[in-house]
Amino acid sequence: MSTRHSRSAGRARAAIFDLDGLLVDTEAIWRSVHLEVFGELGLDLTRWPAIVTTGMRVDEVVALRRSYGDWGTPSDSEVAATITQRVAGRVAQGVDACPGAIDALDWCHQRGLPTAVATGSTWPVVDAVLEALDIGERLDAVVSAQDEEHGKPHPAVYLTAAAKLAVPPAACLAFEDAVNGVIAAKAARMRTVMVPAGSSIGDPRVVLADVHLTTLLEIDDGRVAALGDL
Repeated sequence: MSTRHSRSAGRARAAIFDLDGLLVDTEAIWRSVHLEVFGELGLDLTRWPAIVTTGMRVDEVVALRRSYGDWGTPSDSEVAATITQRVAGRVAQGVDACPGAIDALDWCHQRGLPTAVATGSTWPVVDAVLEALDIGERLDAVVSAQDEEHGKPHPAVYLTAAAKLAVPPAACLAFEDAVNGVIAAKAARMRTVMVPAGSSIGDPRVVLADVHLTTLLEIDDGRVAALGDL
């Protein structure tokens, strides 16, 4: 049951979760919309090397994609808005929670941990997910990197979430599915639990996380409790 994080950090006092790919199964939606929108701009993403963009803000992904081939107009902000609108619309049509997601939120509350979401998604998508899964009442704070100067892997969104929970970052457990998110949480000096998904599966950088789970259904097997000294 050993973990990679120093127990000197003391008992965890809060839990912060990523959203897409961890609590909600939206990765296929995001991937489909990106292929669709950039395809309409004449950019075939299948022709370019796979780059891990999971966890990044949509505006940062759009700026990256423009470096592949400048489509001229519409502007980056217009493309990002189109992607956001389509993803939010499809989420509203119905989306599934990831295995163990609701149980994981309840597990944290049962242990007295205030719980937040820290996501790279824009607010229209966040709001659509919270409504579709009906999890708003299970969360003490929700933070979007849309409001930060930089998205993940910058730690800003995690630091803001910790501040909203009034808990020092080092006393937070961060749950992530993406390498960019783990890097962000580690940069915020948080203890990290990873459930690798999508392009993060097989990425050697997953070793950065303190604990690895196959799904959130495993949250009660002792490793997360040991990490948080719970």
